[in-house]
Amino acid sequence: MKKIHLFIINPRSFWHAWKRNEVLERIHRYFNYTNNKNYEIHVSRFPRDAVGFIPEYAKKLPEGTTLRVYAVGGDGILFDCLNGIMGLRDVELGAIPYGHTNNFTRGFGKEENAFFRNISRQINAPTMPLDVMRCGDNYALEYCAVGLVAEAVRYADRTRSKLEKQKAFSQWLSRRMYIPHYFFGGFSASLDKRLLHQHYDLDVDGEKFDDYFWAISMHNSPYYGGNWHPSNTAIPTDGLMDVLLVRGKRFLQTYSLFPLYMAGHHKILSRNITFRQVRKVSIRSEDTIMICMDDIVFYENEFDIELLPAAINFIDASRYGYLGVSND
Repeated sequence: MKKIHLFIINPRSFWHAWKRNEVLERIHRYFNYTNNKNYEIHVSRFPRDAVGFIPEYAKKLPEGTTLRVYAVGGDGILFDCLNGIMGLRDVELGAIPYGHTNNFTRGFGKEENAFFRNISRQINAPTMPLDVMRCGDNYALEYCAVGLVAEAVRYADRTRSKLEKQKAFSQWLSRRMYIPHYFFGGFSASLDKRLLHQHYDLDVDGEKFDDYFWAISMHNSPYYGGNWHPSNTAIPTDGLMDVLLVRGKRFLQTYSLFPLYMAGHHKILSRNITFRQVRKVSIRSEDTIMICMDDIVFYENEFDIELLPAAINFIDASRYGYLGVSND
């Protein structure tokens, strides 16, 4: 079966143009060396560009063609590419990590990014089936979070965006400061009474919850924000998503729990945190719900999250397969 290789590049993932050009040159060099003309590079022009571009590109391919889509950048472009391939036949998804955190590939091992960046290894690597979370009208590979966590991500991204509009040094600095920005965002969110006192009606695989939560998070894989892993057992191959429901309406209590929650210590916080492994969650609230899916923020009043087992074929360029938190 003929294979076409489509590279979707997020230019914002590179703190300087020369670094992006170096990656482009390595892609061209590989295909020129192997005398393979079955590839194309698309530089993403704006957020969500790949969501529309990939289906239109796939329509032009002849029958019997397998399309390999490589998300070159961080978790944001991987999110776009995932949403672009859903519903398409004979499509495989890969990640070439150059982002701020690279949360998804982190689950393959601390040292595996070098292997995921190897173009030859990516082209020839096998695929593995992965679960996907359908979150409303979107799809996520990593997590879907509501409340304080979503606000922390929004704060970090907003601060990072301001730095990236400046000179190259500020762009480089923004990549190193993501985790401090994230915690400043968590601190700011924990002062917001609206977030701490928001009421939710939840259906967690038929189990009802009617309460105030400062965080509701669903995990298909363990990592976000770099090395943080609120759920140590989440893995995108087990047919289940891990759900954490976090209570606490006081500022000091909330902020003191936040680091423990982020480090995966929910078992010792069972009084404040409810843990479940499920297939479907429904969330309703009278107030607007801030939702963060794989570092992308949306707003809804109600939405459903459903796990789709083995929904995509992912290109595994790692040495050992998916390890989850066990590689720490």
